[in-house]
Amino acid sequence: MPKDQLHEMLNRLRETMDEGKPSPQAVELLNKVEYHIHNEGEPDPEEPTLKESIEMLVEDLSVDHPRSAAVARNILESLANMGI
Repeated sequence: MPKDQLHEMLNRLRETMDEGKPSPQAVELLNKVEYHIHNEGEPDPEEPTLKESIEMLVEDLSVDHPRSAAVARNILESLANMGI
């Protein structure tokens, strides 16, 4: 998935999160997900991994922000389809 497309999906997620009051943990997790987007050839960021960060974000958003959780799940599925 091109980096631009991933940024677009994350922007959509941020917009849906802004419709409600996301928890500080959800905001921190989204920031960790964005931190993992880097140029090819650059070293991978520290733990947790991108996948783990998105999984934690989905779990945190599921109850209070179901639309945001659905967008995060779509990102996770897209990354899984790419083998990430």
